[in-house]
Amino acid sequence: MINFTHRFANLGEDFFSYVTPTPLQNPHLIHFNTQFAHKLNLDASSINWAAVLGGQKSFKEYPSLATLYAGHQFGVWVHQLGDGRAMLIAEHLDKQDNIWELQTKGGGKTPFSRGADGRAVLRSSIREYLCSHAMASLGVPTTNVLTFVGSTTPVRREEMESAAVVLRVAPSFIRFGSFEVFASRNETDKLKKLCNYVIDSFYPYLNNDNKPILSMYHEVVKNTALMIAKWQALGFCHGVMNTDNMSILGLTIDYGPFGFMDAYNPNHICNHSDYNGRYAYINQPYIGWWNLARLGEALLDILSEEEVSETLAKYSEYFTDYYTYEFGNKLGIYDFKRSDLGFLDELLNILAANNIDWTYFWHEFSSGLHLDSLASSSEYKGWLEKYNLRTKDLDKAKSRKLMKSTNPAIIPRNYMLQNAITKAQDGDFSEVDNLFRALSNPYDDIPEFSHYQDLPPVGTEEIIVSCSS
Repeated sequence: MINFTHRFANLGEDFFSYVTPTPLQNPHLIHFNTQFAHKLNLDASSINWAAVLGGQKSFKEYPSLATLYAGHQFGVWVHQLGDGRAMLIAEHLDKQDNIWELQTKGGGKTPFSRGADGRAVLRSSIREYLCSHAMASLGVPTTNVLTFVGSTTPVRREEMESAAVVLRVAPSFIRFGSFEVFASRNETDKLKKLCNYVIDSFYPYLNNDNKPILSMYHEVVKNTALMIAKWQALGFCHGVMNTDNMSILGLTIDYGPFGFMDAYNPNHICNHSDYNGRYAYINQPYIGWWNLARLGEALLDILSEEEVSETLAKYSEYFTDYYTYEFGNKLGIYDFKRSDLGFLDELLNILAANNIDWTYFWHEFSSGLHLDSLASSSEYKGWLEKYNLRTKDLDKAKSRKLMKSTNPAIIPRNYMLQNAITKAQDGDFSEVDNLFRALSNPYDDIPEFSHYQDLPPVGTEEIIVSCSS
């Protein structure tokens, strides 16, 4: 059962619109994240999730709603966006007094759909379900997905596909664009109300500060830096880092044209729709700063330019600290310092020059193995000598344990997800389940899932994902 509460819903209709889901044809439950349900203290057995997500049943305790926001999309200002296919269907209070928002994606048109159909497809829903689960298992701050349903409802994207709905869960889905929309309208009272809501709900300790809203902005800067440092360490590319896709809590949100790098390429672009490479892997740290600058601008009716500028300037420090920590762990150097970053850059240049698979390299390196493809590289041999010198006084067992807990054996590569999607489109969901189980413990070498640790098949780097993914 859901233990209903109304924290966000009590903000009022200045912040959202009530909506009614559009029913799916023949909705059927595909997979359920039981371990996440247990974490939520959510007894889901009494709920007909196929009917709820399929729009054929709603909770009388909580009318569905779609949230208002604006945002910068690929750097271009859009004055009103909002949940065009997402609907908040419940807020759940767990036994630890944590509130979790339950939001469907793909439930039909809302007042913010801007002419679109408000649907998600099976393909994108499988990708979001599995990647959200993987990122949570990898220790990355993220929204998660509790379950998803398929249907026979046809939806046209690049081709005709079937509609699906995922049930996303997070403490909050508020994003930078939620503040931008009120700032752009000069509705400072609503902007302050939203700020105070975020502070009271998620940063209550800041109410003791002289300027709680400034302190909130500082927390967002810090949390965003941490999230992106973890992305960089894992080779994860979000693909569409618009300000409306940036969480006020520093969560990875709105999975679409994401991708984990195969061969290391700092200029890797995972989103086929990103024609100019704005959101390439190497640009993600800067885009995090750029988006935080837009959030700071939205707060200028409350904060001074100097306060925003000084706080934003801390982003670089935070990101560098987190980045240093993450990559020190990957190398097993538990006393890794900023002064070591040049040493790290040498390695990254070698990996790029030799077209080395990112995840495979780090996992093998954690096991004390060195790739055959680097055996003839004099640059790598030279770097390895420096590494052995740098680590000669470290506790080898401690270093190895650190590397094994930081460098995953398995990540959800695009070809794996595509295999699961292809089978699912034929009615076989076994590969969805196999991948889900494998991604539950991504740092472990589990014999049953050893085939997921192999290098990707030749040609799979050409799998294309776009904003419709």
